[in-house]
Amino acid sequence: MSTDRAPLHGRASAAAPSYIVVFRDGTHPDDVTDALAAEHGFTPKYVFRNALLGFAAELSAGALDAIRRHPAVKYVEHDAPVQAS
Repeated sequence: MSTDRAPLHGRASAAAPSYIVVFRDGTHPDDVTDALAAEHGFTPKYVFRNALLGFAAELSAGALDAIRRHPAVKYVEHDAPVQAS
């Protein structure tokens, strides 16, 4: 794994304590998500396979740091609540 970390965007929110992890193009989201979940002990809430490649999950501080260092990770964003207007 690289010592460089993927960018972390957004702000933490108690209303949405999870993250959206976005992979680089060409990454197989199911395989990489399964491997990261097994290694870092989290359960993905959702795996994104179309508009973007990645997953959403609640992550510990240690898992977040390790995932941001994974070479397939393009960036991580704090999940945020969405309201219809």
